[in-house]
Amino acid sequence: MQQNRNPATNIVLNYDMIQRLRMSFAFHGIGTMRYGKRDYWPDGSFVTTEWFVLAFIPLLPTNSKRIAYTTDNPLATYDAGGGYFVYELLPLDRRQVTFVYLWFLGFIAPFVIWGAIESTLTIRSRDWVGDFFLAFWVGWCLLPYFVQRIIKRRNARRWRRQALGLGG
Repeated sequence: MQQNRNPATNIVLNYDMIQRLRMSFAFHGIGTMRYGKRDYWPDGSFVTTEWFVLAFIPLLPTNSKRIAYTTDNPLATYDAGGGYFVYELLPLDRRQVTFVYLWFLGFIAPFVIWGAIESTLTIRSRDWVGDFFLAFWVGWCLLPYFVQRIIKRRNARRWRRQALGLGG
C-alpha cells in the first residue's frame, strides 16, 4: 500500500483505496448520490457523504470523501462520472449523516403535518396556514445554501488571520 503526503495540503493519499472508488450513479432515483458539504479547507475541498438513495431520498450512508471540483493538487484522482477530484476516503462523518437526515426530515415533515391537519381547518384558516407551511418549506430548502455561505466566510476570515500570523 503506497502512501504519499502532499506538503501543500497535508493530505494523506492512499492510492489503493482511491483506485477502488466508484462514481455515484442513480437511475430513476435508485442508486448512490452525494449529499452534504462540510469541513471546508482553504484549497476548496470539502467532505461529502455518498448515500444509497431510493426516490432520491438518502437511506443509508455508504462512505465519506474529501473532494473538490477544481484542484492544484496533482495527487488527487479525477472522477469523471462525478466531475470532481477525490483527495481521500474518510470514515463516515456522523455529524454530516445526522444533519442530512434532519434536513430531509424537515423537508418532508410539512407535507405530512399538512396532510394530517388540513381536513380539520376552516376555509379561512386554511389559507394562512398553507402560506405558513409553504414559507417554512421554501426557507428550509434554502437553509443549506445560506449556512454554507456563512461558514465559508467565517473560514476565509480565519484562514486570512492565520496566514498573517495572527492566530485562529
